[in-house]
Amino acid sequence: MSTPLQPVITKAGLSAIFTADNTGVSARIGSIVLGTSGYRPDSDQKSLVSQVAEYPITGGERLSSNLLHIVALADGPKAFWVREIGFKLTDGTLLAVWSHPTEALTYKAANSDVLLAYDLSLDALPADSVTIISNEASLSLSLSGPLAAQANALLGEQLRGLRQQDRLESQEQQQLIISDKVNALKERQILNEQRQDSGRDGLLTAIAANAAAVIALQLHVTKLTYGA
Repeated sequence: MSTPLQPVITKAGLSAIFTADNTGVSARIGSIVLGTSGYRPDSDQKSLVSQVAEYPITGGERLSSNLLHIVALADGPKAFWVREIGFKLTDGTLLAVWSHPTEALTYKAANSDVLLAYDLSLDALPADSVTIISNEASLSLSLSGPLAAQANALLGEQLRGLRQQDRLESQEQQQLIISDKVNALKERQILNEQRQDSGRDGLLTAIAANAAAVIALQLHVTKLTYGA
């Protein structure tokens, strides 16, 4: 996503463009400078008020005769709020400045890469009088490290997910095995109870038969003794 900017064209930048135009060439923007001061820019400026860093243009395109899309990569160990930004020509001339007394463009964290993308409006200049010189290979190399780190992090997360899924499937399999064993034990318990019930029934039948035999014997003895 690009941030639209309407910068102030400096007198030095205008003079450089006039000189280039007279020689039949376009002035070329080669770098972006960032600073920390917030103010209302002045056309007499030849530098930022509190410049902190300068980064080469890494990409861009002409959107119209007076609108340029510019990309740069802010890297390095410095940390600061970006409250002023300048666009420098390849000869070192400060072409344009943007700043605001109370607003910041972005924050550059320490040891981090911030992709800067701006749509630069140059309505105050002749059409097609400014172009861009960029080093897209530098951008690709600068982003290769973070992209590789993100890819490794994503692969690591996917691997952890697969391992967790394997653990869950293993636990589920173990639970099925335990459940089968519990069901088998229940079936054995039911069979044992059935056998015990059958044994108790047989024992009661035998006891009843023995009791009947004893009673019959007693009656027979009584008859023999007393006669009946």
